[in-house]
Amino acid sequence: MKIRYIVLILVILGVGWFQYDQYQPNRNRENAEKVRLGMTSKEVLQLMGQPDKKSILFPGTVDADTTYQYRAPFASSDGIFISFDKQGQVIHIANE
Repeated sequence: MKIRYIVLILVILGVGWFQYDQYQPNRNRENAEKVRLGMTSKEVLQLMGQPDKKSILFPGTVDADTTYQYRAPFASSDGIFISFDKQGQVIHIANE
């Protein structure tokens, strides 16, 4: 009987963790739909929050100076990429 309770608790904790872990990526996807070309990096940070990763270049976008990467929802894509030019304006939005 104790084993059943332990298994039940572990399943509930696992499901709870999975739901919590998916909250931020879902919010990222919803907010990324509001990002527009020409927005400044400051506006993007206000909307999206701090990126999970920053890189210098986004492969295939030679004009990009900086790219922010955000987590995407489970099984939807590799991530959300927002690239900026040297003036700090959005030039590319990708949800791959």
